[in-house]
Amino acid sequence: MIARLLRFMVFLPLIEVVVIVLVWRAIGPWWTLGLLAAGPVAGVALLRLSPVRTLGHVHAALSRGRLPHEAVWEGAALGLAGLLLIVPGFFSDLLALVLLAGPGRRALRRPAQVVPPPPPGGPSREPLEGRFRPDRD
Repeated sequence: MIARLLRFMVFLPLIEVVVIVLVWRAIGPWWTLGLLAAGPVAGVALLRLSPVRTLGHVHAALSRGRLPHEAVWEGAALGLAGLLLIVPGFFSDLLALVLLAGPGRRALRRPAQVVPPPPPGGPSREPLEGRFRPDRD
């Protein structure tokens, strides 16, 4: 996982430069510069509004007696989207838009199926020894 993240961090600037050059040729320099300037402005605005929204959802979940894990995940995803918008480039903006879209956030929220490795020597079939004592108040 760390190797993939490092590889992504190394190749992200290269991907951004290639995409910027392609967009520059397709729509012209002024539109490209305008779009590159609009991304960080939107990212800063999102980072300023995200904590307020997240705290409101956490408060609402707690007042209903539920754990606020979904609200915290939503806030983290919006914060990451804001950071990606601040990074200059179109590829990072596309990743931010995926995080901003509801289906993209829900797809990333699903936990990965992690299967723990078997203990060395195989599973033990011996019963646990001990005494049971009920806990009384």
